[in-house]
Amino acid sequence: MENVAQAVCTRLVANGDEVLVLCADEPRGARDVGDGVPVRRLGWRVKLANTNITTGLPIALVREPWDVVHTHLPTPWSADLSVFAARLLGRGSVLSFYNATVGDGWAGLVARAYNATVLRWTLHLADRVIVVSDGWRDELLALQPQLATRLVVVPTGVDLERYRPGERGDGRQLLFVGVLDRFHRYKGLDVLLDALRQVGEPFVLTVVGDGDLRAEYERQSERLGLGTCVRFVGRLDDDALRAIYRSSDVYILPSDFARQEGGFTLTALEAMASGLPVVLAEGAGQVAVEAEEAGAGVRVPAGDASSLASAISGLLADGGTRAAMASAARAFVERRHSWDEIAERRRALYAEAAGAARARRRRVGTRPMR
Repeated sequence: MENVAQAVCTRLVANGDEVLVLCADEPRGARDVGDGVPVRRLGWRVKLANTNITTGLPIALVREPWDVVHTHLPTPWSADLSVFAARLLGRGSVLSFYNATVGDGWAGLVARAYNATVLRWTLHLADRVIVVSDGWRDELLALQPQLATRLVVVPTGVDLERYRPGERGDGRQLLFVGVLDRFHRYKGLDVLLDALRQVGEPFVLTVVGDGDLRAEYERQSERLGLGTCVRFVGRLDDDALRAIYRSSDVYILPSDFARQEGGFTLTALEAMASGLPVVLAEGAGQVAVEAEEAGAGVRVPAGDASSLASAISGLLADGGTRAAMASAARAFVERRHSWDEIAERRRALYAEAAGAARARRRRVGTRPMR
């Protein structure tokens, strides 16, 4: 969500629009990389699930002179509050829905209660709702058919200038990119490590990312006897990440849909923009289907280590297929996922949301609160 917000806001500022980003101060005191976008960091003391509770958000929403707020789910506190504030203040709202709020144990009970109550009100009050895949559009329409006139499919984009093909690896370099914490276990790194035991071709897997499960994955790798074939390199800055994409041969994302991957995961798009063939589990969402149809990669069942191993082995053994898929991958993102085009589509939705707010004010004879 942070990368999407930065990509869109950077282009809005370049277009002359006034933009302000309100976000949690995490990691605390970090340097903002906003490409000219003003950022105001809000303090927080606790998290609920993976959401920072920024107690200063209500005050900031009241004090700032804005016309439209664009907020995101699944971050229930900030998303719900922002949409409710827009209605109370007579302003417009746009909600990006990436995936449902989920959890295990008691957190799962809370998530289901939230999805059945507050989420429905938030969707009802938002002037425009953006989803990134046809699958989520159909699910939300089944939940609330009245969203039909306000629900829009806008896929995730990728910066085609920053992510470009380069010199490939030695034909055996595999890549996984993801957050290694319990909230992102659905990315399927455990399945990938199990699959690598069955890969017959020489390989080196680079795991980019960090989190509270990193030690668990490292122990799993050692237990499986993968040794130096798996490298955990932690979090990387943008330059280092782009270099890893360019020097790899195959990108892998074995997501489990039951744990709610979004429709167009950004790392898969970055990999394809960098000229990487991809192996995507069905849980990666709509991008897995479209990449396969475009000849840019292989789609495998989620949670199936044997099928994943077979797909990886096939690509490692066939340089010609990898090269053809690499060309198709770049062409696919150029055709479908340019941020410049997607930012303009979102900008049009902001204008529509502002217009909807003006229409409401005319009906009741009020002016927006400032």
